[in-house]
Amino acid sequence: MSRLSARGPVWVALRARVLDRDGGVCVYCGGEASEVDHIVPKAAGGRDELANLAAACKRCNARKGARSAVARLTWFNPQWLDRV
Repeated sequence: MSRLSARGPVWVALRARVLDRDGGVCVYCGGEASEVDHIVPKAAGGRDELANLAAACKRCNARKGARSAVARLTWFNPQWLDRV
């Protein structure tokens, strides 16, 4: 069983929606996103909801770890307003 399927079908669908919403582009570096990051980490009370999730490349997601990304997010995708 893969790590994603272990989290359940709701997460798989949410992950796909976030990657589609963000155009498969990492919100931190602009590279190709293959993962979904919690902007406010779950350990800090962040939730699995679209407003708290962003597409990220593997490198940026690993570098961020459990730190909040609010201070690091340097751009806003206006398409997010239409799709949240």
